[in-house]
Amino acid sequence: MKKILTGAKPTGEGLHLGNYLGMFKWLIDNSRWKDAYLMIADYHSLTSVHDAETLKSHKKRMLCEFFALMPDDLQITIFEQSKITQINNITWILSSVTPYSLMLRAHTFKDNNAKNSDINMATFNYPILMASDIITYDIDLVPVGKDQKQHMEFARDIAWNFNKTYNTDLFKLPEPFISEEVGLITGLDGRKMSKSYGNHIWVFDSPKILKKKVMSIITWSEWLEEPKDPEKCNVFSLIKFFATPEKQEEIAKKYRAGNYGYGHAKLELLEILNEYFGEARKKYEYYTQNFSEIEKKLEIWNKKVDAMATKKYKKMMEIIWL
Repeated sequence: MKKILTGAKPTGEGLHLGNYLGMFKWLIDNSRWKDAYLMIADYHSLTSVHDAETLKSHKKRMLCEFFALMPDDLQITIFEQSKITQINNITWILSSVTPYSLMLRAHTFKDNNAKNSDINMATFNYPILMASDIITYDIDLVPVGKDQKQHMEFARDIAWNFNKTYNTDLFKLPEPFISEEVGLITGLDGRKMSKSYGNHIWVFDSPKILKKKVMSIITWSEWLEEPKDPEKCNVFSLIKFFATPEKQEEIAKKYRAGNYGYGHAKLELLEILNEYFGEARKKYEYYTQNFSEIEKKLEIWNKKVDAMATKKYKKMMEIIWL
């Protein structure tokens, strides 16, 4: 059975619809026939989050969101990066076969360096730890956005460098999965949905805030009576991701027939989102009040993944003769 892994940094306020479609839903859809892992990348968050209470709050929210969104009949292994005892030792060994010139090419480093010349070394070494997070567990497939494609290339390069240096096949070279469709998720202003643009809709927005955001989506200005092209509408572009095929076709016909305004479409989108995430929102409220249930499961899964990493680390130590 193939292994798939994705991860998320607990550095913000939660998952928006683009995050959900690009990362979590893909994992859910594929985990029924693959060995699936979801990592809370809390070490990675230290590049930017330096307040303990803030990090604790972000982690709790993220975990409640993940558990709320995960169907009860699925077995996805969720674990904390910081609970893997040998991950930094593995990263150190991999750094010894990683060229400095490779790290200088990293987009994250170059972007941060352009903004702030006094960036921390964790930002510079970020791709090596990310490679460790993937290749330590013999992962076959990793869903990533186009902006993270380079990190996957680095992970493959680093695995290949170790294997070549020590004449071994210890590390599997993982493959990226990039969904062209998900990369086109539009935000409130018609641009790609992104927290940096402030045009996003949180999965767990309150009903009042969700309605305000949906009703603010930018649309064209045709008269109510005029026929409209659903494929050119920002509202319908979101409806397509969350409505059933039958519902999509029903709404598309209304667009083309006329006497159907963008306000009508927004109200239908609102109804669709409330129905789609209705059960998850109930579970989210439950887990925020019963977080100990998550902690118990995490303890089991952390130990499972830690054992996998320890086994890989011992093999590495034999190979390098330490």
